Amino acid sequence: MASTLKPKVQRTYSDPDLPELLPLPVRPSSSYEPRPHAKEHPQFTHEAVEAMGKKLGLDVEEHPDFRWLIRDCLLALRDENYMVRVRDGDVEYVYKYSDKARANHPVVDAHRKMAELLLSVQESLKMKHLDPHYRVKHLVYLAIMGEKDVRRVTNERLLEEVMDLLDVNPLDEPYLVPRIKVALEDAYFRMKEIGGANLTIDNCLDVESLIINLELDRVGFLKKISPSGLLYCVENQTQLADVISTGSHDVFCYSAAVETHSTGKRQDMPLVFFEQVVCAECEVKSADIRDQDDMENYCYDCFKATHARGKRQRHCVSLPYRTFCAQYPECEASYICFETGEVLSTKAVARMRKSAARQNFTLFGLRKAAYSKKLFANNLDRLMSILQNHIDRQYPLSPWFIFYDKALAPYWYNFQTHERKMADPNNLINPPKPGQENEDDDEEQEEEVEKEGDQQYLSNAAGAGNLRDTHAARFAAQGAVFDVPPPVHVKFALPMK
Repeated sequence: MASTLKPKVQRTYSDPDLPELLPLPVRPSSSYEPRPHAKEHPQFTHEAVEAMGKKLGLDVEEHPDFRWLIRDCLLALRDENYMVRVRDGDVEYVYKYSDKARANHPVVDAHRKMAELLLSVQESLKMKHLDPHYRVKHLVYLAIMGEKDVRRVTNERLLEEVMDLLDVNPLDEPYLVPRIKVALEDAYFRMKEIGGANLTIDNCLDVESLIINLELDRVGFLKKISPSGLLYCVENQTQLADVISTGSHDVFCYSAAVETHSTGKRQDMPLVFFEQVVCAECEVKSADIRDQDDMENYCYDCFKATHARGKRQRHCVSLPYRTFCAQYPECEASYICFETGEVLSTKAVARMRKSAARQNFTLFGLRKAAYSKKLFANNLDRLMSILQNHIDRQYPLSPWFIFYDKALAPYWYNFQTHERKMADPNNLINPPKPGQENEDDDEEQEEEVEKEGDQQYLSNAAGAGNLRDTHAARFAAQGAVFDVPPPVHVKFALPMK
C-alpha cells in the first residue's frame, strides 16, 4: 500500500488549529529593546531663578552666559533636600521634610564665590582682548589647536588679521610677511613639542620676540636700500641711528630717542637697538670686514685698496657685526658654508654633520680671529657674494605666497591684489610672474608687463629695475636718512713763536 505523503504545512502562530506554543524568548533585536524613557529635567520658576541670581550677584539679562551657574545652585540645593522659597524679595531655603526655613546655606555660599571668580575672569578677559598682542596669541592658539598638519595652520585670512594687529601692511612691507608666516608655523611645531595639554594662549607664541624681529627686518631692509649701508637719525639727520621705534618705525639716535619718547603715548612704545659699523678709511660707508691684526673696520672697496700689497695681504679678518643662523634665526651664526652659501650656527652645523652627504662641506668660522688665512687671501670675493645673496633672499618683495586648502592642494595668494591661483605641486618655489594671468599666454603677458617700479624689479629680467625704485623702498625710506655730507677734516696750524 503506497504511503501518501502529506504536504508540508508551515506552522505559524496565527493558525487557530495548532496548539498554543510556548512564548519565544526575547530576541536580541533593537525592535524588542525597550526605548529609554525621556529624562525629566527639573523646572524652576522664573521668580526663583531671578531671586537666586540676585543672591549670587548675577544679573540674568546682563550675564546670560552664567545661567547654568544659577541652575546648578538650585539643583545642588534640591539634592540636599532643600527648596527655594521667595518671600518679600528675599530667598529662604526650606527643608523638605520638616518645613524649617533658613536664610543661609553653604551650597549658596560656594556658588557665590564661584560667581565672583567667574566675573573677575570675564572682566580680565575683556581687558586682555583690548591688547592686540593677546588677540594675536588667541588667533594663533585657535589656529594650531586640533590641527594634525602644519599646512592647514596658516591661511590668507589668518595672516591678514595678524598683520592688521601688528601694524604690518602687505602693500607697503611685503618683505615682512614671510617672517609672520614662519612664526605662526613655528607655533604649531612648538605645540607638537610640548604637547597640546601644556599649551595655553599665553605661551603659544612669543609676540614680543616677533615684533623685535620685524623691526630688525625693517632695519635690514633700510640698510639694503641705503647707498652707503648706513642709517642716520630722522630728527637731527647727522648722527648715526642707534634704535628703531616699534610705534612709528623710524630710526633715532640716543639723544633724539630720549627726547621724542619721554612724554605722551610714545613712552609706551619700546625701542629696539641695532648696531652699525662705519668704515675707518672712508668714514662714509658701512663696514663689511674687520681686520683682526690692526683692529679696524673697512668697507669692501677700502679693504681691497689698503690690503692689496705688502704684509697686509696676510692679515686675518672677520665680520664686524653679528650674523644670525639661516636655519635657527634665534642663534648667532658661527660658520659659513661655501657649498650651500648658508650662514650657520653651531646647532645647525651639528645637525648638518649627521647627514653623510654634507660631512665634506667646507666650513669657515665667522667670528674667530685665528682661523685659516687662506679664506680671505683667495676667497674674500666668494664670501662677500654669499653674504650678499643671503641678504637678497632675506627680504623678498614678491606679494605671492603659498598656502594649502582643506584638501592640501597648494595655491598662490597675492596680498596686494587678493588674487588666488592654483599652484603646480612640482613647482612651489617660483611664484606667478607679474601681470601673468594664464600659463598659455606667457609670451604675450611678458610683453604687456609694465617695466616700471615693482613689476620691473620682480621680473628678474636682464637689466631689471633698481630696488630703490620700488614702492616698498620708497615707503621704508621715510623712516631714515641715507645721504649725509662726508666729514670735513680741518687742520689747525700751530702759531709761530
